[in-house]
Amino acid sequence: MKKVQTRITLMAGAFALVSAVSLNSFAQSAQHAQHGAPSGQAGQHHDMPGHEMMQSMEAMHQKMSSMQMTGDHDHDFAMMMRSHHQAGIDMAKAQLKNGKDPQMQAMAKKVISDQTKEIKKLDQWMAKHKATGK
Repeated sequence: MKKVQTRITLMAGAFALVSAVSLNSFAQSAQHAQHGAPSGQAGQHHDMPGHEMMQSMEAMHQKMSSMQMTGDHDHDFAMMMRSHHQAGIDMAKAQLKNGKDPQMQAMAKKVISDQTKEIKKLDQWMAKHKATGK
């Protein structure tokens, strides 16, 4: 039981950190888009290194910020962690496609494997536990 609580605490901390970084990045992108970007080009990162990873973070932020919270903390946690894990998978795929370092390539493969398993567990849990609103 203690391991489960520790793991949930660590995942929640990681989620908070990624959310804060994502929000900061999103805010900076919006700021830069407002300063001198020609019309229609605001927020585009297509030529920037790391574009695919930024795209996955922005998609995660957009999805998570538009999620309708149920008031059931367990269900809301599972729902948000699923999106968080999917963004990790997307970023890992971009690493495999564009990265060079063998250690980072191995880590990306592990992230894909681990997070895919976690998503499956979250999906199974959510299928069995409908949100109660409490």
